[in-house]
Amino acid sequence: MVRVGRWLSIGLALALLACSTPGASPGRSGTAPGPPPAAQSSAGPTGQPAAATAPTAEPTPPPMRAFELPIATVSATSTPLWVGADQGIFKRYGFDVTVTGLAPAAATQAVQSGTVPFAATSGSTITAFVSGARELRYIAGLANRVPFQLISQPDVTTFEGLRGKAVGTSTPGSSTSIALMEILRDRGLEPDHDVSVLYLREQPAIFTGLVSGQVAAGFMASPFNQQARNQGYYLLLDTLAAGIDILGLNITSTTEVLQREPEMVRRFLMAWVDSVQFARHQREPTIDSIMRGTRNDNRALAEASYDEYRTIWDVKLSAPAIQKLIDGSEDLPDAKNVKAEQLIDDRILRDLEASGWLAQHLTPP
Repeated sequence: MVRVGRWLSIGLALALLACSTPGASPGRSGTAPGPPPAAQSSAGPTGQPAAATAPTAEPTPPPMRAFELPIATVSATSTPLWVGADQGIFKRYGFDVTVTGLAPAAATQAVQSGTVPFAATSGSTITAFVSGARELRYIAGLANRVPFQLISQPDVTTFEGLRGKAVGTSTPGSSTSIALMEILRDRGLEPDHDVSVLYLREQPAIFTGLVSGQVAAGFMASPFNQQARNQGYYLLLDTLAAGIDILGLNITSTTEVLQREPEMVRRFLMAWVDSVQFARHQREPTIDSIMRGTRNDNRALAEASYDEYRTIWDVKLSAPAIQKLIDGSEDLPDAKNVKAEQLIDDRILRDLEASGWLAQHLTPP
């Protein structure tokens, strides 16, 4: 019995010694948010093993925050957001994001009401702001130029051929709808007089409207415009070739979120920058995200979309592009009193740029 007690005592001492050895805590929930640091060699400057250093405690990551991220258009414009979710980039910064396609006005309403902290919106936010929702802010860019195309029925090969017929676009007040109105007027066609404008809300619905014959032409982005052209529909106008700038989407939030949770906004923007960087430089997985996001199984179309948008995705905001939409909102009485700068709050993004972090994480396409 004495011998058994002695061995129990030795075993207990060894167990206590093992528990006191430095090492990873089994209760640790993960690493700090953000991308992993650059890999460091274990060898010293002369190739010899570096001296051992004491382990340092890692900061506790924030709790994972789950929310839907509304996007106002389901097209290749939104690709970096899908990439951020697909590749776990948002999760590295503490966000479990579900990217959800909504009609533009609904996406703006979701962020305006506080249902979600962020959304990707465009003209609908300008409409809401001009109408009194002065808490809305664009905090980062996504696309300041969008390669939209006006695709028509095979027998409609001129703008004059649209007279007396219908054209499909997204929603009233959206950036694409405002641009379409300007295009029609520039070519001698007054919307809702010479040409009927049907608001079909989303890109897939515009494509369906064209194919079903509901509209004589549809104003579409990639990959839906490419899909229509592959089926024999006619390219009536290409906005890039014509030099027509259209504000695609911006990252939108509110003054309340910016004031209440600036650190959360900072982490989200860091995740957003890393998502754009990945999309710009990782072709194959980004094409996979385009196919999933647009629910399109044609890889050739997705590849064409990637090549078209790769140089367009941009985290910077464009005041001129925003102002162009404000000026085009002529049906809103107060639009003439609103300036683009009132909708922009990119202080956190500019801080990331001033610190050098932005240049380290975002390289040209």
